[in-house]
Amino acid sequence: MVSVEFKQEKHNALIGILMIVIAILFLLYMGSSMVHSTKAFWEANTIERLLE
Repeated sequence: MVSVEFKQEKHNALIGILMIVIAILFLLYMGSSMVHSTKAFWEANTIERLLE
């Protein structure tokens, strides 16, 4: 019985770690995308043009 509970805890820990890794990768992807789109926006537009 203890062995079954240990396997379940080990399984839950692995799933938790996997979800954390996926979340970190998602946040890095979204951050990179946001930086890229912001850079493209500022290269395409100037302050003077935006204030018109």
